[in-house]
Amino acid sequence: MAHDRIAVIDFGGQYAHLIATKVRRRGVLAEIRQPEDPAEAFHGYKGIIISGSPSLASRGEDSDYDKAIYDLETPILGFCFGHQEIARHYGGRVVHGGREWGHADLHIGGEHDLFRGLDPIERVWMSHFDSVVEVGPDFRELAWTLTPEGAPDNRYAAIGSDTLKRYGFQFHPEVDDTVHGDEMIANFVFEICGCSPSWSMDGLADELKDRIRVQVGERSVFLLASGGVDST
Repeated sequence: MAHDRIAVIDFGGQYAHLIATKVRRRGVLAEIRQPEDPAEAFHGYKGIIISGSPSLASRGEDSDYDKAIYDLETPILGFCFGHQEIARHYGGRVVHGGREWGHADLHIGGEHDLFRGLDPIERVWMSHFDSVVEVGPDFRELAWTLTPEGAPDNRYAAIGSDTLKRYGFQFHPEVDDTVHGDEMIANFVFEICGCSPSWSMDGLADELKDRIRVQVGERSVFLLASGGVDST
């Protein structure tokens, strides 16, 4: 059975596999891809998520990937570094500043499918040095954060272009510290990408067994298994 798939591009951030896990828990198959994969490798995916990275987008670090992914009609959502890369590619500006680390109040600037079912103010988790300070002509600010004192802290905490189907979150929705981050990811997967929740680990096991039966036929299978505590 063919399942809808989401690609997660791993730029070396600590949460790429967690992003994939969050998508899979919603019943959609997520696959980890590498930055060096050509754009052609992303054909057939319903959506692409660009992970965070320890690299600095403001200095052009870790930017040697196939920019032709932006020519695809596939919806793309970036987290942190991915958010900054999307902004840069489409004419925005990213600057290096002081570190923002910890909880922040995300002020959502109106109704949008990415924030469907959420409150006007959401608790999110920030961990970055670079920030988007300008967006390109096709983009608009979807949400911003405020410091505890009420001064503007990050005017482009979430950006988007519904025409291009390109979106970015400066914060990390994949971590539990972002209270409704799971819902934000699910909104991208279902509302923006139009995925159907047809995948499960149990279903995958059955599919693999069927595939092995077809491949093996009437032949015997010799299986080696380790009983060590570190076995997979």
